Amino acid sequence: MVNASSSSPRHFGLSRSLLLGIALAALFSLALAAGPSRSHAATEPFKIEFDQSDMKIGLLSDLPLGDLASTGSIEGTIDDQGNVVVPKDKFLLPQIGITDPVNIKIFMGIESDATGTFDEKTGKLVLNAKAGVWLSVNVAELLDALQGLGIDLSGQLGSLGSVVSGLGDLTCGFSPMDVSFSTDNEGGAPFTKGVAGPGAITADWSQLGPFAGKTKFLGFVDVCALIKQYAPTLLESLVGSQLPGGIDLGNLDIASLLDNLDNVNLGPSSLTLTRTKDDVVIPEPPAGTPDLKLSVKSSKKRIKAGKKAEFTVKVKNAGEAAATGVKICIKSTGPVTVQGRRCRTLGQVMAGATQTRRFKVKANKGKKKSVKVSFSLKSSNATGSQTGTRIQIQR
Repeated sequence: MVNASSSSPRHFGLSRSLLLGIALAALFSLALAAGPSRSHAATEPFKIEFDQSDMKIGLLSDLPLGDLASTGSIEGTIDDQGNVVVPKDKFLLPQIGITDPVNIKIFMGIESDATGTFDEKTGKLVLNAKAGVWLSVNVAELLDALQGLGIDLSGQLGSLGSVVSGLGDLTCGFSPMDVSFSTDNEGGAPFTKGVAGPGAITADWSQLGPFAGKTKFLGFVDVCALIKQYAPTLLESLVGSQLPGGIDLGNLDIASLLDNLDNVNLGPSSLTLTRTKDDVVIPEPPAGTPDLKLSVKSSKKRIKAGKKAEFTVKVKNAGEAAATGVKICIKSTGPVTVQGRRCRTLGQVMAGATQTRRFKVKANKGKKKSVKVSFSLKSSNATGSQTGTRIQIQR
């Protein structure tokens, strides 16, 4: 039996060194894991400014609501994988409503950062986000307009009257709800020229989110929730009355809507944002054209079987513009083996420049004594060419 306390100092020192090494390796690994990842895709900023919009809200489509702000915009980033991010405060949408005799506006507000994808080849853009549909009214103007029509709500409001009259704008609505803007939805159009070109995105919905309020009294009292409690009593005062601006509510069943504000279905509704402008800049082609010349020089004209010959291949651009996508390939017939890659990429050859590549072949045993070796030149913006030479194989 071995007593642990009897270990020699040397063994103990090695154990400490081993443990220390393992600990340092672990810390180093953690540091690498916590450091910035090289796999993160590069992102580029973008902005789409829409110059037209069309907002349809189901049961409210017959009301005389005009455009208060007909344009919108989205501003965010696109990475090289096509992933899109738009901060919620950079997703600006249009508004509809009236201004006379009361300021009333209806709008959709984006409540979360929007994420989605953009396919550069097809122009398809998809953005998903949380949103709300909101109605905002100037309370003081509304009460004055109703009093002008002989409708006094002060008795029904009670203690709430002093709170409401000093609010200014009261904003209530339905949020959150999931919305998806897409160029594939009805009314949409792909951005085939990129985000700087024309296109359109559309979101459609029917079911609204739960009743919610933006306006807070003293920073925490939800005024919209209080209004909801008084709504049935206030509605009784408005029945049979002429609403401000001569608005006719038609077949809109307000009482039914108020009974179930957390489950309102306004019918088919949509918002389409359209960009008709085309700001795509097409770069002008460079002045002049490339003119490539191909030449080959062999190190040997005769080689023995098993030996090698080297070819020096030169590409000269005698033109007035750079040649791009330049590539040289070797081809041989007969008993020779090409050493290394058969094709070499030169990339860009500037006007007046010369680039050189070397190829090697090895002679094999065979019946043929003469072998033809040829080289071909290709370019994405210049005319290709071909040249060849022969070598003799000695037996």
